[in-house]
Amino acid sequence: MVTKLYTLKKTGVLDYVLVRVSAIFQALYFSVITFYWLMHQPINYEQLHVFFDNLAIQISTVLVAISISYHSLQGIHHIVSDYLTEHRVGKLALPARKFLILYSFLQATGIVICSFLLVI
Repeated sequence: MVTKLYTLKKTGVLDYVLVRVSAIFQALYFSVITFYWLMHQPINYEQLHVFFDNLAIQISTVLVAISISYHSLQGIHHIVSDYLTEHRVGKLALPARKFLILYSFLQATGIVICSFLLVI
C-alpha cells in the first residue's frame, strides 16, 4: 500500500497523507500566529501589519489557504459520497452530490484567488 504513495498516482493513500499533511501545516501556521499574539500583548494594527508584511508569513498564508481548500474539498467529497446515496436520499442523491461538490470547489477556488490577491 505504501509503494503506491511513491508513484504519486491518485490513490486513497495519497489523499490520506495529503489531508494529514495539510492539517499539520494548518496547525503549525495557526500556532505561530497564536504565539505571536500571546507574546505581543496588547497587540495593535501596526504590529500585525509588520507581522503580515513578512514574506515568509505571506507565502505561508497562501499555502494555508490552498491547504484549507484541499482539506475541505476532500472532507466534503468523503461526506457526500458516504451519506448522499440513492439508498438514503433517493433519486436526488446524484444531483445533490454533484451540486455540493461543485459548490465546495467554487468556494475553495475563491479562497485561493482571494488569498493571492491579498498578498499582491
